[in-house]
Amino acid sequence: MSSRTLTHENNSPLIRLDFVDALRLFAILYVIASHLVLIPEPDLAIPDCMALLIINGGNAGVSLFFVLSAFSLSYSMDARKSKQTVVRHFYIRRVFRIVPLFYVMILIYWIRDALVFGILHPASEVFLNASLLFNLVPACITSFVWGGWTIGVIAFLYLLFPLIHKYIRNLYSALALFSATVLIAYGWSYLIIHYGEVIGYLTPGDINVVLGFGFLQHLPVFACGIVVYRLLFDYFTQLSQKKKNIYGMIFITVFIVFYAVLLTEYFQNTVRGMNILHGICFSCLVLGLGLKPFHFLVNSKTTSLGKISYSMYLFHPIIIFTIIPVYRELYHFLPVSIFGYLVSLMVTLVLLTVISWISYKYLERPGIAFGEKFIRKRSAG
Repeated sequence: MSSRTLTHENNSPLIRLDFVDALRLFAILYVIASHLVLIPEPDLAIPDCMALLIINGGNAGVSLFFVLSAFSLSYSMDARKSKQTVVRHFYIRRVFRIVPLFYVMILIYWIRDALVFGILHPASEVFLNASLLFNLVPACITSFVWGGWTIGVIAFLYLLFPLIHKYIRNLYSALALFSATVLIAYGWSYLIIHYGEVIGYLTPGDINVVLGFGFLQHLPVFACGIVVYRLLFDYFTQLSQKKKNIYGMIFITVFIVFYAVLLTEYFQNTVRGMNILHGICFSCLVLGLGLKPFHFLVNSKTTSLGKISYSMYLFHPIIIFTIIPVYRELYHFLPVSIFGYLVSLMVTLVLLTVISWISYKYLERPGIAFGEKFIRKRSAG
C-alpha cells in the first residue's frame, strides 16, 4: 500500500484504506477466537498459558471495531464534505449498510429460538430490535441476535457522529472530546451503580449488563478513532515516508507492550474501564499500521477478507453454536487441547468465510448499492 492512502486532499476521490480493512479482519478473528472458547457449554479447553489472551479477545476485538468505525467515518465524511447533503446521505448510507443483514439475522434468530429453545420473542421485542433503539431498554440491551448489542451501540454513535464531526475539526478538540466522553462514561457508571435501582430504571440483574453494553460506556472508544484520524491526516501525512515508517514501528511497539500490560492480572482484576484502555491501546495499532502497513499484515488477502467482517461478526455465533458437536468430536480425536482448539478454529473459519462471502455478495453489497441508488435518485429529484 502506498502513502497516497494517507493523503486527503479536499477534491480527491474517496480511496478505500487497505490497512483499515485488514484491521477489521484481525478484529473479527480475535472475536471469533474468543467466542469459540466461550459459546460452547462447557467451554472448549485451551492451555492455561493462552487462556487470558484468547478469552480477552471478545471485548478487545469489539473495541478495535469501534476505533476503526470512528476513524473510517471521519475519513469518508471529510472526503464528501463539499456536498450540501452530506449529513442526510450519511444517514442513508449507514442505514443501508447495517440494516439489511441485521434484519436477516433477526429473522434467523427468531426462528432458531422458537424451534430450538421454544422461546417466542414477542412482536414488541422484534420491533424494538428492528428500530435499532434496543440499547435504551435494559431488558433488551443485548438484543436477541447474539452479538447484536454492538449494533445497538453503533446506531447511537452513528446518530451522534455528524454533530461530532461538525465541531471536532482538529486534534485538540478531538482530545477534548475524548476527555469529555471519559468523564461521561464514568459519571454514567456511577449513576447506574448507585441510583439505577433506586429510581426504578434497573433491576439488580440489569446493572452489570448496562455497565457492559450501554452505548455511553463505549463512547470514549469511539472518540479514540477520531483522535487517531486527526493525528494521521493533520500531522503524519506531512512527514517523509522514512519518518512515517519509524513512527509506525514505534506505535506498533507501544501497542504490543501496552496490550501485554493490559493482560496482566492487576489490570484484569482491579482496573475499571478496560474498554477505554483497549481503545487507547488499539489506537496505537491503527496508527502504526496506518503509517507502516507491513505487507504480511496488509495485503490483498487480508483486505479482501476484511470487507466481509460484518457478515463474519453476525454469523459466527450461530455457526459456533450449531457445530458444537463437531468440536466435541475433534477434541475426542485430538486429546491435546491446543490441537483440538486450532483444528476447531480452522473448521469454523472455513465454514464462516464461505457463508460470509455469500452474505456479503447477496445482502451487504446489494444493500450498499441500493443506498447509493436511493441517494442518486433523491439528488436528481
